[in-house]
Amino acid sequence: MRIKGSLALRSRLLWVWVLALAAGGCTAGADTARLDTVARTGIAYASKVPPLLDRAFEVAAAVDSRALAEARDGLSEEQRREALQRFDAVMAERLKDYNAAKRHNGLLRSYFVALRALLESGGPKASGTAAKRLMTELGKLSPKVKKARMGDVSVNGLVEPAVTVTVAAFRSAALRRELEARGSAIERELALQEALVKAVARQVRADREILSAAFHNDEVLAPYVSAKRLPRTWPARRLKSLRESVDVEAALAAEQAVRALRRAYLAAVEGRLDAGQAAELATTVEGFVEIVSRLGAEAGRAVR
Repeated sequence: MRIKGSLALRSRLLWVWVLALAAGGCTAGADTARLDTVARTGIAYASKVPPLLDRAFEVAAAVDSRALAEARDGLSEEQRREALQRFDAVMAERLKDYNAAKRHNGLLRSYFVALRALLESGGPKASGTAAKRLMTELGKLSPKVKKARMGDVSVNGLVEPAVTVTVAAFRSAALRRELEARGSAIERELALQEALVKAVARQVRADREILSAAFHNDEVLAPYVSAKRLPRTWPARRLKSLRESVDVEAALAAEQAVRALRRAYLAAVEGRLDAGQAAELATTVEGFVEIVSRLGAEAGRAVR
């Protein structure tokens, strides 16, 4: 099933390679194809971010629970109640940040869907209206996302400086008006999404280091040095401790994917995205999508 799914994924993303090759010229039509490539890839990327955010929260909660468990023995009943309430309140606030991140990502996905509709020959006027509405919603949500913290990492501190966007001379007047009106703003939202994913990646890596160290100590080191007989599952536990966790891989892949997406979007809007860049974007996003599919296979398992 996994091989079959991987082949299906490659087939779905083959359009990126085809359009990239078709975009080798410098005509307005080719520029439109390049932008469509980026929009399609943006949809594929954004569709797979929510599972990553869910996993990041699960890992954070596992670290939180471990800290509570370790402190429990030295506390009275009242102190335990207060500690749990305090920790729960902090995690509830963090969950709000994750939900805001999901909403931001979902709005970006919807924008790329609207952009694709606008790119179609004689695209409906409603597509431009939808894009304007989505940009308004993004503008309202962005300040909250900027204030978010993923663990000890501030999202706002990772946002890259703004750049000047020069819209290419697209044949479609409606498309040109849309990009001139909102191209720079979307680049800023993609920069915010990139900062968000960077923060998530750092949080997941830090939390996973804590959990991995604890797992190695409890499940690998302690049984090995003990005088008791090694359990039959010990080799498998040791192997698990030596491998990098899928959630860390997924977070790092997401960081690479959104960076490539933002740069490709800017290049496409300015009419300078070449076939090589489009192909690189496709490969990077495809890698992220495949890794997240492995996260899905682990859904429901306890995080350790």
